[in-house]
Amino acid sequence: MSVAQALHALPPTASERAYREAVDAFAGLELPPRLNLELIVRVVEAIRGRRIRIRTTDKLAGTSICGLWLPGKRHEWVFHPPTPWELQRQQFVLHELSHMILGHDAHPGAGSLLHEGLQHLSPEVIRRALMRTEFRTVEEATAEYLADLLAEALREGPGEPGAFEEVFG
Repeated sequence: MSVAQALHALPPTASERAYREAVDAFAGLELPPRLNLELIVRVVEAIRGRRIRIRTTDKLAGTSICGLWLPGKRHEWVFHPPTPWELQRQQFVLHELSHMILGHDAHPGAGSLLHEGLQHLSPEVIRRALMRTEFRTVEEATAEYLADLLAEALREGPGEPGAFEEVFG
């Protein structure tokens, strides 16, 4: 199921609510012009009060998992599978950053897993709790909407792989 199909499968009120929440969160960021991914990461680090570490891992290669965010006390970790396409990698990262911006680790249920200590959880529990492979929930839809808004803002800045119109007119 594509992202668009999954989003259309949500009840209209849920989809509309997700979109409004994403737009509000984006506006609240007050991002400067001429963005790049590094600057967005720094903005999210300031919001979260922790450094963000982004890593590619072969362990996600060949799976349907496109991102894993592990909040920690000192660092936020974002893992994604290898991809030859920078725009795809960027979208993986922006989606996970969007979860951070939206504070999805503070939602009911998320904290109980994190407080137990991730090192004591089995890989299957972590996979079910924190990996997102479908967009059927309002949280996932909101994060993807926000990631799309961030990607659009990046395309407006020079030096990012989406500034085609600016270069070629």
